[in-house]
Amino acid sequence: MNKKIIFLKDSEINDWLIQGFAQREFLIDFMGIKNSSRILSSSRIIRILNLHSRYLNLSFKALFQSKKDGIMICFLDVVGLYVFLLSRLLCKKRYIVPINIMFNDRKDFITTMKRLLFRSMLKSSSVYPTVNSEELSSIYRKIFNLPNKDFFVLHDCYGKLGKYKKHFSEGNNTVFCGGTNGRDWKTLIQIARLLPHVKFVIAGPAENTLGNNVPSNIKYYHNIPFLDFQHLIEESSVLALPLDTEAPAGLIVLFTAGLMSKAVVTTNNITMREYIQPGVNGLLVEMGNYENFAKQIDSLLSNKDKQREFGEKLCSHIEKLGAPLVYVDGVINIINFIIKHENPSNK
Repeated sequence: MNKKIIFLKDSEINDWLIQGFAQREFLIDFMGIKNSSRILSSSRIIRILNLHSRYLNLSFKALFQSKKDGIMICFLDVVGLYVFLLSRLLCKKRYIVPINIMFNDRKDFITTMKRLLFRSMLKSSSVYPTVNSEELSSIYRKIFNLPNKDFFVLHDCYGKLGKYKKHFSEGNNTVFCGGTNGRDWKTLIQIARLLPHVKFVIAGPAENTLGNNVPSNIKYYHNIPFLDFQHLIEESSVLALPLDTEAPAGLIVLFTAGLMSKAVVTTNNITMREYIQPGVNGLLVEMGNYENFAKQIDSLLSNKDKQREFGEKLCSHIEKLGAPLVYVDGVINIINFIIKHENPSNK
């Protein structure tokens, strides 16, 4: 194969990604950016401006290092958008694979502009977008009014989280919930109040995340090191993951819990339906239904056999969808598809 392929990553170039392609004897050039602790700890506006300037610079640099009809795999959809816009502006023909398109359809000006830009990118025949669930394909076709656009399903990879894989253990009879984006903390507090006999261990992003009136059966940690976060999951018996969004959220926590063979109760949304098969490898509860959420947690805590069954089956399912080599194979399949379906006049 003489086609140049560049993989644009947001920050670190993960070893599992490099090794995965090397094991498949597939050569790809990796390019990324350095996210200093100073930038990541700055205010939200400064951080966004800094990151996007770096994404734009990375896209520009990669575009000039690539060749005509080269394939550019963009780990972030916004990087894919920058590559697309620059390629049009500079009249450079490239095939672009924006990985994991994420779009929250709101009714504000910024979202409207983002929708127009994304639609411009997605309708291009040289753009091959991926999504991380089957349902998102049909949803995005409607949102962007592109009924015939093909979206490739490429499930998120758990990557280096694989080192936390463990056999089922009963834990200490606590319920763990943690993370940042998309967590429904209000529902979680209501669940805890309905289950005063259950101990909840919560890890959130800030000291006041849960507010001031926290039930006494909640042990709350905030802004803790990653390894401590993983240890709290390992010690627990059940993972509760109430979410308040349909957008992808909670996957790192879900992957960790699943790989540790922990039983999971979570919100019935697009992302979680891709991994949780109700009554088979976990439980799904409608968004905001804290009464049913509490009922399912209480029932699961008293059934160790069900915890084991759910945990072991969830582990198998996550490995099937999100193992590093599965992810790499998915990317290679897209690359091969592009090569096979290139316009003969461009070969």
